Amino acid sequence: MIQKDVITIGDAMITFNSMSKRLLRYVHSYERKVGGAELNFSIGCSRLGIKTGFISRIGNDEFGRYALNFIRGEGIDTSEIKLIDDYPTSINFKEILEDGSGRTFYYHDRLPTEVLTEESISEDYIRKTKILHLTGVFAAINSKNIRILEHAAKLAKKHNVQVSFDPNIRSRLWSIKEEWEGL
Repeated sequence: MIQKDVITIGDAMITFNSMSKRLLRYVHSYERKVGGAELNFSIGCSRLGIKTGFISRIGNDEFGRYALNFIRGEGIDTSEIKLIDDYPTSINFKEILEDGSGRTFYYHDRLPTEVLTEESISEDYIRKTKILHLTGVFAAINSKNIRILEHAAKLAKKHNVQVSFDPNIRSRLWSIKEEWEGL
């Protein structure tokens, strides 16, 4: 396994961006993209020539296979991404209005990342990186993810891997009290 400069853990999703500036109920065409807070970070790093890896679980469906191929095509190591049966790949729709404002509507009741556990995190994968990048978004999606991120950070510390943390606070995902306790 080739050493990575940075790896991250998170959710990958399909985003449908409105092709017109109006309420979604009036939109007839969308541009399909692949994203997610941590994945967007990985894509940016990879495009800068940084060797990246992404730990995730994605639905074993057409959107999941599309996302996996896209991620691989971005030059990101996908060896720690698994396609999961019976969990749909998350999707969202972005509404953009004439004044530039907008909203995002998420559809992810059953996330494929729900099957991630502390045991899913490969110690060897973390050991072979320089930086483990974590975010508050993955922590906010499911309270058990906090334990996964703590476990990954402990493995990083054990192997002298630097840890970076972006709180990326999303108030819609959790309350202020939960944010402070989770961070």
